[in-house]
Amino acid sequence: MSILSRPRRPFFFGWSVVCFTFMTQFTVGGMFYTYGVLQKPLGEALEAERFAVSLAFSLQTLVVACLSPWVGKLIVRMPIRRLLAIGVAALVMGFIAFAQARHLLHLYLAFGLVLAVASTLIGPLPSNAMIANWFVKRRGIALGVSQLGISTSGAIMVPIVSWLVETQGWRWAVTSMGLVLGAVLIPLVWKFAVFRPEDRGLQPDGCGVVEAADERLESVTPWTFARALRDRRIWLLVAIVGPSFFSIGAVLLALHAHITDLGLSAVQASSVVALATLMAALAKPLFGALADVFNKRLMMAASLVAQVVGLALIVTLDKLSGLMVAAFLFGLGYGAVMPMWTVFIGALFGRADFARVMGLMTPLTTLFSLLGFPFASLVFDTTGSYLPAFVIVAVGVFVSIGAVVLLRLPERDPVQAAAPVPSR
Repeated sequence: MSILSRPRRPFFFGWSVVCFTFMTQFTVGGMFYTYGVLQKPLGEALEAERFAVSLAFSLQTLVVACLSPWVGKLIVRMPIRRLLAIGVAALVMGFIAFAQARHLLHLYLAFGLVLAVASTLIGPLPSNAMIANWFVKRRGIALGVSQLGISTSGAIMVPIVSWLVETQGWRWAVTSMGLVLGAVLIPLVWKFAVFRPEDRGLQPDGCGVVEAADERLESVTPWTFARALRDRRIWLLVAIVGPSFFSIGAVLLALHAHITDLGLSAVQASSVVALATLMAALAKPLFGALADVFNKRLMMAASLVAQVVGLALIVTLDKLSGLMVAAFLFGLGYGAVMPMWTVFIGALFGRADFARVMGLMTPLTTLFSLLGFPFASLVFDTTGSYLPAFVIVAVGVFVSIGAVVLLRLPERDPVQAAAPVPSR
């Protein structure tokens, strides 16, 4: 049969799910990146110190961590479309309430509580669970493209919200963000929120693979937080990704100040940070695709090595050219960790347990994300330099490479195995 006469393979609906989850993660990422733009006008409007305003962001992070195990259970028990619709409703109500804040308590309730519920219900947890269901062989690239939405939101949402704040005021900017994102997500949820390919009579990856067809879709593991704490694999995963999440706050958020302390200009410092964030965005689909082809543990180790080398260069170099190389490596390394983490969860626990395990792990990994920036700030206040903090972070990431060595992935993905992978 010639190439011209060969029947064209139909478009796989799973890639539509990837695009949909790109948008949900774009929305949640927008909350993260734009809060810095809103911090100063919020402080002036509410007559509050910036530290008090920043507590709303910390509160949201804590609430998300507490809700994640519960939401992980809901994802497999409640229709995904209904769960996401509740999340979108909370998103719109949260932004409207946020825009009407007249006191810090209002801010804490709207941003720290209502929008925390929204970001948990429509954010990375349900998005990654859907992708893990729709893809097996190409799960890495699918997760990477989906998670690219988080990084892309910073490049798009920050300038838009900044312009709205300057021209229309922060209240109108917040209201607009809630209404526009809600209007975009509502039809997308209705059309593309499909939890697993079997719900549309399809197979993972768009092919009728016998192994995938034989897969058990219901979990037989009674997952609880106590059981998760007893699972050696989960602790090894936390040891692998935790230091990298810690480095985002301890290094990335402090990097601009460190570079200006070296005597470089604010513009030069911004270019270094921008390069790091750009490489982090590109690393998500890149390492996701590589994990589909090459050894997953080797790819995770490579990302950690890139971080360590980048941190070593940040500590030892003080010229712009060297710091740009450091930012390239550091950004490439830490950006790869999130998709690799989700790839590891899928490889270890399979489709049936993915959402539950990721939800149970979130409180553990969130601790690292929360403590990074305060740690770096405390070290600077104590020593007058960020360098000791950067060295400690580098040591932590280096140690996490050892956890990669200790973690054993099954030879066959649990989603393709006929029997469950035993707990170790």
